[in-house]
Amino acid sequence: MLRRSAALLLLALSAVAALASSGANATRTPVADIVDVEARPFSAIVKWRVSDPGRIVLEVGTDDRYGIWSPTTVAHDALTARTTLSGLEPATTYRFRVVARWRNGIKAEVRGSFRTDPWPSSTAATAVPAAADTSSSGSASPFVLPPALPPGVAPAPPPSTGALPPGTPTVESSSPLRVNGNAIFPRMVWRQCPTYYPTSMSAGINLFLGVSCTGPDEQLDRLAGRAISTVDANTPGISGHGIVGWHLADEADVSVGDASKLPAPKANGRVTFLTLTDHFSAHTAPPPNGKGIYPDFFKSADVIGFDTYPVEVRCSLAQIDNVYWMQRELISLTGGQPTFQWIEAGPMEHCRENEDPTPAVVRAETWLAIAGGARGIGYFPDWWAEDIRNEVRLVNREILALAPALLAPVAKANWSTESPVRVGARRYNGATYIIAVNTSTSPTSTSFTVLGLGGRKLRVFRDGRIITPLGDLVVDKLPGLGVAVYVVPPPGW
Repeated sequence: MLRRSAALLLLALSAVAALASSGANATRTPVADIVDVEARPFSAIVKWRVSDPGRIVLEVGTDDRYGIWSPTTVAHDALTARTTLSGLEPATTYRFRVVARWRNGIKAEVRGSFRTDPWPSSTAATAVPAAADTSSSGSASPFVLPPALPPGVAPAPPPSTGALPPGTPTVESSSPLRVNGNAIFPRMVWRQCPTYYPTSMSAGINLFLGVSCTGPDEQLDRLAGRAISTVDANTPGISGHGIVGWHLADEADVSVGDASKLPAPKANGRVTFLTLTDHFSAHTAPPPNGKGIYPDFFKSADVIGFDTYPVEVRCSLAQIDNVYWMQRELISLTGGQPTFQWIEAGPMEHCRENEDPTPAVVRAETWLAIAGGARGIGYFPDWWAEDIRNEVRLVNREILALAPALLAPVAKANWSTESPVRVGARRYNGATYIIAVNTSTSPTSTSFTVLGLGGRKLRVFRDGRIITPLGDLVVDKLPGLGVAVYVVPPPGW
């Protein structure tokens, strides 16, 4: 009898101990920790650990807005692992956080920062055209919802595609420029005097197309590997720290007129940049030598850009819409090559009775070009009033933070061309990024749908404003020339 009582007592004590242990575990708070960060020029490897099962993601950006998500890792128990953050830019300070969502739904996070290594001493640039979109319906605007037509009214024929040969596969995305195999988003100035390099670099310029006021030796000496650059295609033998290739004559479709007269340097790890006027478009007058010249010009370079300058050359802010539509047109004409656009950032004295570009115009044009698919942006001229310089810096900071997403393939969005608001979308690691730009100077309501939003909230990247969609439908109001870059986290975050 005594032996049985002892056994019962032992069982009771074991149960109490188990309950105590269970209670201790229940009150223990799961934690996430940063173990180590290994920074490289174009990426960083973050080593982290979690104490409990859960889902883990890393967010990274140039400030506490972050903006880029890593793929999600599932931990079935306590876990130590590494996540590579790619698509980063050299010599840049980034902030990041490790976010864990435990099985009970509660989230925890731990924050850190790092600085990527400088631009490598040896740089090799490549520009491989993007593949054609074989899933396209073949319409002139495959990810735009055309306005409804009254009963009995036949749809208008699609607009002419200019120099695009009949039967050419539709290309919706141009490829990015790559340096040492890593996609980068060039932010450029044209043939700038080295005196202004520090000002430009502080405003976020990372690619200098040529030099003025002096020669390439001083160009390389002043840049000192802090940015990449090109030299004139007529001097192809020049090499040095940060050179990624050559640039051809400015607006060569007009200034030269015949692609066969252009120099054609070739070397491994070097690419050629070409800037054209907007006369390639089916909606502009032909250049002196006719529109038939453009296929050869497109073949003469690896990276193709253009300028249209609504305020300073076209003398009408009402033509700002061309920035978006001509960018898309260029992508189709160039077959997926990397494309870029020059943004008017100061007076050019073509339109004496017109006002010069304002910060709002610079911001709107920049994001219109990116929404249209530009994989690079240049600012011309290269000297800026203080308010323009501040806006260039802010916009470049946003581009830098979101570059991996902005360089991702175009995602489809439905919106009406009856609205003055232009829309572009991207997806990256499950997150969705939507750019909306009001081309009107008046406040405008806009609506668009992006498949897969599923009611997830949109955060406006610049000011943090939150928009709650109705399923996949987003409704918002933008001020005149207003820009909203919406960031939508991956499902579950």
